[in-house]
Amino acid sequence: MNITKHIKDKSMKSIKSFIIIQIFSLSLLPAVAQENDNSNLTALKESYFGQKPIGDKPELFAPEIFNNELGYHSTVVFSSDLTEAFWSPMDRGPNLMHSKMIDGVWSLPQKVNFGLDIGVGDAAFSYDGNKLYFLSFQPPKAGDVERERIWFVERNANGWLEPKTIDKVILAHPTHWTFSFAKNGNLYFTSEIEGVRGEQDIYVARFDGEKYLQPEKLSEAINSDGKDLAPCIASDESYLIFSRNGKNTKKTDLYISYKKTDGSWTNAVDMGHKINTDDHDICASLSPDGKYLFFMRKYRIYWVNVKIIKDLKPEVID
Repeated sequence: MNITKHIKDKSMKSIKSFIIIQIFSLSLLPAVAQENDNSNLTALKESYFGQKPIGDKPELFAPEIFNNELGYHSTVVFSSDLTEAFWSPMDRGPNLMHSKMIDGVWSLPQKVNFGLDIGVGDAAFSYDGNKLYFLSFQPPKAGDVERERIWFVERNANGWLEPKTIDKVILAHPTHWTFSFAKNGNLYFTSEIEGVRGEQDIYVARFDGEKYLQPEKLSEAINSDGKDLAPCIASDESYLIFSRNGKNTKKTDLYISYKKTDGSWTNAVDMGHKINTDDHDICASLSPDGKYLFFMRKYRIYWVNVKIIKDLKPEVID
């Protein structure tokens, strides 16, 4: 089974059946319902929902919390101060859950959609935490094609503002699944634009301080004849982790490439048996403090110490 096609088809079917429409205040974080499998969350304190630091062997992340029966569509992402978290359960249509640490205790999760009728999912924070980006099938205006686009909301003193679509040069690319921002604002994302080698390739849109420039396709060191997707960039762009569904394989694995001194990339390599298994290992993300790598396996969220990334780095990078 092709994991990318399976989840995309599932999302499209879910969207058509997702008919509950709520109206939310734009000055406050909108919410419609609690995730019914996480009632014990209110007992958890401290960063990362009070989990003990993880070593170099991947384990399920907070299984007492992230135990949705259908699994998850993407990993959990945290704000830069580690006091807020967003995640996407595999549920009725695109759903985004939110929890916030208040007086040291994590709040009960709430569904959010920022006023978009079709729903939102697969979030990513800007490096400074003042913007939250996400995917939605919501057409920006009447008559637009219903497909995944990147939207964002900005934060002010009262909460999150009205959702907006990202720059037009990026909207021109049909995209799918998770994306990632470097500290300088550069955006790494999956493109399905006509002409990509394996139906999905990874692009970077560089941020000039005011706007995004025309996206550039990454080199053959990263993009292959298979499907290369769901990029996760280090904050300093020193390495890139992404998901690859090879041309002649039936499963998806995580690969890593390191930035050379001349700005090019090393040939991407399989992240090895500690990360990749006989199951699909997909959708990497990094904690904002740079300590942990999150990813999904069997639609469950796993985490591991980033030491594994350092261990895979070549001794010499030309």
